[in-house]
Parts: sequence; C-alpha cells; structure tokens
Amino acid sequence: MMKRSFFRTHRGAAAAALLAAALAPPAHAQFGGMFQSLMQAPLQPAQQQAAAQAAAQGGAKPVKRWAPAAPVPPDTLTAASVFAEKMPSAELRPLFQRLYIEGERNATLNFQRIGMAALSLGDIELAEKAFDAAVTRIEMIYADNPEAQKAKSLWTAEKIKDYKGEPYERAMAHFYRGLVYAARGDFQNARALFKQADYQDTVAEAEQYAGDFGLMPFMAGWASYCDGNTGMARDFLQQAIKGDSNYSTVRVDQPVLVLFESGRSPYKYGSGKSGEILKWQSHELPVQTAKSACTSAGGSDCAVGSFVMGADLGFQATTRGGRPIDGVLNGKASFKEGAQGVATVASAVGDIGLLAAATTGNRDAAGIGMIGLFAGLVAQGMANATQAQADIREWEQLPATVWLGTGAQKSTAGTLKVALDSGGSTTEGAATRLVNTPSCQLYWGRSLAPLSLLGDAGPIEPGAHPRDPVFRREVEAAFAS
Repeated sequence: MMKRSFFRTHRGAAAAALLAAALAPPAHAQFGGMFQSLMQAPLQPAQQQAAAQAAAQGGAKPVKRWAPAAPVPPDTLTAASVFAEKMPSAELRPLFQRLYIEGERNATLNFQRIGMAALSLGDIELAEKAFDAAVTRIEMIYADNPEAQKAKSLWTAEKIKDYKGEPYERAMAHFYRGLVYAARGDFQNARALFKQADYQDTVAEAEQYAGDFGLMPFMAGWASYCDGNTGMARDFLQQAIKGDSNYSTVRVDQPVLVLFESGRSPYKYGSGKSGEILKWQSHELPVQTAKSACTSAGGSDCAVGSFVMGADLGFQATTRGGRPIDGVLNGKASFKEGAQGVATVASAVGDIGLLAAATTGNRDAAGIGMIGLFAGLVAQGMANATQAQADIREWEQLPATVWLGTGAQKSTAGTLKVALDSGGSTTEGAATRLVNTPSCQLYWGRSLAPLSLLGDAGPIEPGAHPRDPVFRREVEAAFAS
C-alpha cells in the first residue's frame, strides 16, 4: 500500500527512471552519473513562471510589493528630525529626513529626489549639490564595491546593495546635472554631463538598444551650439538621429530650447515565483502631447511652434536590462529553481532507494537511498537560504515623456505656457526659464510636481551601512551648516 501511494506522487516517474539506471550492476559506479543527471534536470524557466503568473492574474495590474522595513531607531529619528528642521524649505524637509535615516545605501536615490524637487522649486544651488552627490556615487562604478559584491552571493538579498539605479535612471541623473550646469551658463560641463548620460544608457545587456537615448546626444549638441561650436553641434545631432529618428525634424542650432516632461515613468515590481524578475508597469494616466510654447494662452507670440517626443522613458526602461547585477540576479533566481528541483527529485530517489532496499535487500539501493535523501535535504536548504528578490527601488519622480522643441527667437518671458493635447481636449502647462545667457535660453516644465509623487517612494528603511555615521556628518556639514 505504501509503495502504490508513493508512486502516485508527481515525482515518481522521474525517480523511477533514475532508480532503474542506478540499480543496474554495479550500482555504486553509476551513482555519480545519476546525480549529475539530477543536477542537469530540465526546469521551468523563470520567464515561463512569470508568464504563468501573469495569466493567473487575468490581466490585473501588477502590485508593487515592498519588503517589510525595520523600525527606525528613536535616536536616529530624533537626529534626522533635528537635521531636517535646519533646511530653509519646509517642503523639502521630509526628503532630508529620509536622506539622513536611510544613509548611504539609498543616498544616490535620495539625492536624486532632492535634486529634482529643488530644480522644480528654482533652487539651483541646492539642485547642484544634490545632483553632484548622486552623480559622484554613480560614477564610482556601482558594481565594484563591497555592497554590490554582496548581491553576488546566493545567500544575500539583492536589496542590500547601494542603490545606483537602472541605466535610464542613471542617464537621467546626469541629464539633470547637465541642465544645472547649463543654468549656470557652463555649457562645456553641461555637454560633458550629457555625454556621460549617453554613456550610462549604453551600459546595457540588450546590445541592440545600446546608445538609443537620442535626447542625450541632442542635448550635448545644443550645449555645443550655445558654446559657439556649431560643427560639433551638428555632429551630435547626427548621433541623436541615429538613436531616434524623431530628431531628424529638429534643428540643434537654435538659441531657444523648451523641454516639457509629462506623465510618469513606469513603476518597478518583482515578478516570478520569488519576485526575482524585475519588470515595469505603466501608470494609468492620460497621455499628453505638447503642441506649442507661447507667452500667452491661445498660441500668440510663441517661442516654440511645435514639439517632438524627445524621450520615451517607458521604452528606455523596458528595453534595457544592462546593469551588471542582472546576470547575478538571473543566476540566483534560476539557481533557486534548480535547487528546488534537485531537492524534489533527490528526495524521490532517496525514498525509492530505501523502499527498494527494504523489499529486495539490495545494499547498493539502500546506499543510494541514504545519499539521495541527504542530497535532497542539502538542496532544499540551499533553496530556502537563497533570497532572490528583485530590486524595486526607483526614482518615482521621473516622467514618462520628455517633449522637446527649439525656436529661433529668444523670449523676454520668464515662463511660457505649454499647450497640451490630452485625448482631444487642450490643457495648459508651464515651462520656467532655467537658462538665460547671451547665446541661449532653456525653458523647463513638468505636468506633475516632483514633491507630489513621494507617496510612492516606499517605506523608509533605516540605514545599516558601516559608513552611515560618517555619511550623516557629511550631509550635516554640506546642507545644514
């Protein structure tokens, strides 16, 4: 009865075949090959797991599930509050409090948030400090430090590493730092940052998409034009066109540039059996198309008569998997599936081996049974110890689309009214002048205020980085002195 009920289990067929081979004389000589075949047994790929999960959801919108956060120690919370209260802008104090609490591990992300919020409030000095701090950390080669190395271990969850972001997030950090340089009238350093933004986009696993972020070479070209180098500007324009054909209709050698950002970039979530597959889902927001930028409503006295889609961050996010940690994540997830499979089949071999020994007296079968059970226990332990969670931390302030237009005549207006088409109805946004030099002007605006999106930043995670005490002293000296 025991034998019949056992063979009703799902693992019986595979184990029976392996046992038949193992019992052929000499049984002990064949065990090595049998166990190797166990280790190489085909397993369902993680992608198939994700597809099955999506089908089971019936098209439901994926949910972003944050890992539980540890409580913030009271003394850290008190110190963070004291630090944040020293900030002149009350609107930015929650961001500074978060920066202090989370420490070095999320410093890049929090500096990006502060930089974006400061830029939208017109605080160029603060935006400069914040984006400098973020870019410096990104350029330390994020995969080559002890925290990132921890993510290579099958025993450590990926979220332990310092945040540096996906390629499109790193590119946008350099983009905004370039805008701040341009706001200072420093077009040479602005060009250098836009070139670095283009480089960050090329650090990608999907080779066919490398270097397709046309916004970045265009911006390098426009900065070159503003710096008096028209030839270099046109060379960069050709690079932009190569990456994005939209730029074939745009002139780079014009003094007025208007950038308007609409919507939100897709959010990250973990898919697959263990949440190990990093995926993106678009936000359900009305699609907006920028049409013109004028000094008054109704399209009179327009600085820019038309726009092109300068960047689609949804495309950049979903077609790029180029961070070096991706291979480690995939290895961890597939290894976890593999370890679980070995545990199941090896345990089956152990069961059948012991059963065969009991019924036939075959000592080789008994030995195989004991080894199989031991291998199953070890593999099961490895599967349970492996933590393969995708890193779903994100720069939630980023837009879905960057609209871009140029004009030949500089404007005296500090703010331009941007006409937006939203499914047939017309709405209006505002673009504020960031750059106003003898050679060039740049206006920048957004449909959504960065500070309004911080509710999606996730739970505050108290830092546990060994450098946190030094980091907190540094931020106090840099921002609160």
